[in-house]
Amino acid sequence: MRFATVSILCGVMLLSTGCVSSKTHEATLQELENTRSALASAQRTVNEQKLQIKRNQEEIERYNKEINELKTKKQELEAEYQKLQASLNTTRMELAEKQSMLNLTEKQLKTLRQIEAETQKRNEIYARFVGKLQKMIDAGKLTVSIENGRLVINLPENVLFPTGRTTLNAGGSETLKEIADVLKELPERRFQIEGHTDTVPIHNDRFASNWELSSGRALRVVHLMIDEGVQPANISAAGYGEFQPRADNNTTEGKALNRRIEIVMLPNLDLLSNELPKLPPSK
Repeated sequence: MRFATVSILCGVMLLSTGCVSSKTHEATLQELENTRSALASAQRTVNEQKLQIKRNQEEIERYNKEINELKTKKQELEAEYQKLQASLNTTRMELAEKQSMLNLTEKQLKTLRQIEAETQKRNEIYARFVGKLQKMIDAGKLTVSIENGRLVINLPENVLFPTGRTTLNAGGSETLKEIADVLKELPERRFQIEGHTDTVPIHNDRFASNWELSSGRALRVVHLMIDEGVQPANISAAGYGEFQPRADNNTTEGKALNRRIEIVMLPNLDLLSNELPKLPPSK
């Protein structure tokens, strides 16, 4: 009896042990399966991440390629910009130069027009002198001409002065008075009285040389003109002695032509520029 009871207990214990081991095994298998599933999921995640990394790398390479292309394009555009900037600067310089030339041309054209107007005025004054003094021109007392752009009234010595003297003779005074009447009609013009002699030397108490004789005669004419109403500011005197001859001093006729008084209408100096010339830098 006692043996039977022991046998029964041993059988129960063996059955209990078999049940526990089966459950543990199943749990272990389930855990293994879960681990395998997790591992597979993790592997899939790793693969997906590797694929994403590869895609990212490809995207980065594409972006880097685009960046390099943009950099190259930027360099090309900068080089083109520099060329265009240089071309623009050159064009601006050429434009400024042409504008300067245009301004100069306009200035020159204006000056030419002024010179043309001045020439026309001079010619009108010439015609007036010839008209007013025609009788004396016909009588051989004077000539009116345009020389080197200047209007010149030429009076021989024998019409105005005795030889070697600065005193006007009666006929000379009357001639100069008629000329003074014409000069008074031109208050905007300036005239210079120029005395000239031949080469025959003179030396006495009054005249040390032909310089003094020519200057004294010019001054005598100036004083008469002022007395007749010509504005002093519009008239001046100059003596040239024998150094601006009109003819050959080796002949009597030539000497007679060289002994003269010339009344010269001075050009309008307002046409000349007051701008100082550019001088080279001093060394």
